[in-house]
Amino acid sequence: MRNSKNIRRKGFTLVELLIVIVVIGILSAMMMLSSTEATTSAKATAIVSNLRNIKTAALAYYADHQATATTLSKDAIITYLKDGGGDLETGYDATGDDKAWNATYELQGTTAEKTSIKKKLEARASQVGITVSGDVGSKVTVTMFIR
Repeated sequence: MRNSKNIRRKGFTLVELLIVIVVIGILSAMMMLSSTEATTSAKATAIVSNLRNIKTAALAYYADHQATATTLSKDAIITYLKDGGGDLETGYDATGDDKAWNATYELQGTTAEKTSIKKKLEARASQVGITVSGDVGSKVTVTMFIR
């Protein structure tokens, strides 16, 4: 008769395999959460950067046209963006009259994405001079005052 103590197992048990699968699942879930945070933070940073570029272009336009600069439109500053030409990215706009000019952006994406980006923008609002307004369910506008 064979002695059961001398029998060697080959392979893994079902419990061992399930434990490994659960650990891998937990690690991948943590990675998904951190990558989502990084993505929304990058989008918020890009929005602020683009608004600053619009502001710089608008100020350059104003410096060149001080005597005649009573209104500001997207078309008026387009030549000051992207090395002398090109379109503003989708969602951005620049408007104003002789009292105030502003650059705006309407948040794009799903409600969850807009909510996350809005929170990040609101946290940065006082540092970068932007105003975030609107309901996440419909239209959220980010505004930077130019002058």
